[in-house]
Amino acid sequence: MKSLLRKITTLSAVAAAFGATITLPSVASAAQFGQQPIAGERVVALAEPVSNGRFYKLLIIEQISSVRRCWEEQAGNPVTINPLLLTFDFTGICGRSSDSNGYSIRIGGEDLGSRYRVQVEKRGDTLVLVASPSPLQRGLPKLELGRSTGIADGFVKLELDAGWTMARRVYNGQTLGHIYLTNNQSLDAVIAASGAAPVSQAPQPVSPLPRPPSSTPLPRPGIPAPGNNANVDYQVIVPGGSNILRSRVNSVEPGAFRTTVNGQSVIQAGRFREQSRANELRQRLAQAGLAAQIVETAQASSPTPTTPTPTTPSGNVVYQVIVPGSSNILRSRVNAIESGAFRTTVNGQAVIQAGRFQEQPRADQLQRRLRSAGLDARIVQTTGTVASPPTSPTPRTPTPAARQGEVLIMIDPGHGGRDPGAVGNGLQEKEINLFISRRLQSTLEQRGYRVALTRNRDAEVDLQPRVDIAERANATIFVSIHANAISLSRPEVNGLETYYFSSGRNLARAIHSSVLRSTDLRDRGVRQARFYVLRNTSMPAVLVETGFITGREDSNRFRSNAAREQIADAIAQGIIDYLR
Repeated sequence: MKSLLRKITTLSAVAAAFGATITLPSVASAAQFGQQPIAGERVVALAEPVSNGRFYKLLIIEQISSVRRCWEEQAGNPVTINPLLLTFDFTGICGRSSDSNGYSIRIGGEDLGSRYRVQVEKRGDTLVLVASPSPLQRGLPKLELGRSTGIADGFVKLELDAGWTMARRVYNGQTLGHIYLTNNQSLDAVIAASGAAPVSQAPQPVSPLPRPPSSTPLPRPGIPAPGNNANVDYQVIVPGGSNILRSRVNSVEPGAFRTTVNGQSVIQAGRFREQSRANELRQRLAQAGLAAQIVETAQASSPTPTTPTPTTPSGNVVYQVIVPGSSNILRSRVNAIESGAFRTTVNGQAVIQAGRFQEQPRADQLQRRLRSAGLDARIVQTTGTVASPPTSPTPRTPTPAARQGEVLIMIDPGHGGRDPGAVGNGLQEKEINLFISRRLQSTLEQRGYRVALTRNRDAEVDLQPRVDIAERANATIFVSIHANAISLSRPEVNGLETYYFSSGRNLARAIHSSVLRSTDLRDRGVRQARFYVLRNTSMPAVLVETGFITGREDSNRFRSNAAREQIADAIAQGIIDYLR
């Protein structure tokens, strides 16, 4: 097992050290990419064990030249792989792809890397290669690409299912190192073969679900009569209030939150002026096996967003730049001008938020850029948190709870006050955590997101209060920032670790991948753990160990403010990738 672990560690380090040698234009369209088939005997997909085989991830090895063999197969059930490339300098001889930077899926000539993430799932005595919908990709089913013939201690070969092959990405006639798991059928055909409804097929109406027994009836549940009522909103709810139920609803409609209707606990998934949008959401929830209902409630007044008269910002006034509407096409147009734009609601109206600023001139500038692209950009004055937390001790002001449909990112700087966290090499973890968290908050707020901290100064905050702060604020996600440590006699131990407990897995992977792309931190993997703040928060939650204070490489990195800012900015990009 120790030999296997050394191989895994070495292979992961190799994959991190040797990235793609060709940088693509950031605005390259998927339509510009082509593909070049790879002969089946010159490429292999294998499942690499993580955490002693509790989890697996995909690794692809390609035989580029025939100078030396890059791997050898060992027959059995399952077939195992010995990665020979670890025993020599494989530059120009072997290729390896270990994450979404190195591989993606392509169906019907379309690169779907932004819509699907490739993963390995353990199902009984089989490892299954699957493509799982990326966060917020609603309505797409999970696809199966291949599987093993069993499970073993080591690298296990994955055989692709019929119709799936591997190919290299081609850009402007140039063959790149990126590997496609490709299927030449259309996406609808592939989905239909999986037993799910094609994405182009409109969802079929579902029959009204039975109401749960209740001593106090909910007001007017079910599908309202055709047509919109000018005096009501259509509230989509799921009766119940458990953390599990909220997580299930959030997997269909991110931003769902707990509330009460006539004294009953419910999860509110959405609130709309248009009945058709409420019906659509109810159908999606019902298809996920959730007892969704629609309740008519009194409509709140909705002032029309207007461009405010130039004023000097005061207090907590924030200038929110929005474009009315919520279609995928509109969101794509806004993202082309200001990346990171996302759907939300303003006074019950669906909008795309492009930015959120404390300085009105910056909001005005973004509005002009959007309007020059033919978008109906508007500015709304709202209240928000201050980007730079105070440096002097002040009483903590409770974070206002996120409104329905609003994204709130809760950042948790670990330790603080009398609890310094890890200490070594003249560094204190609590100070590193707060520095990175403040930079992370500032970066995200500049991109238009609402962000709050569980502590904004050098103060001791216990674990349960950190959870309480996130829960009271109705946070969309929870990101805890830490620095790692081991014995000072082990300076060779360095690297990034990202943890999750349950619903935070995709968030952890997005952050981890982003940091590895943007820094030279070593990759110590995405792991599952039972940390208190991960187990007791109801929203997707992760804990990021940004490096080892005791490590020779990482301690030098932590002494540089620029390096810390680089880590924070990479975490921010990972969060944005997840929320898109």
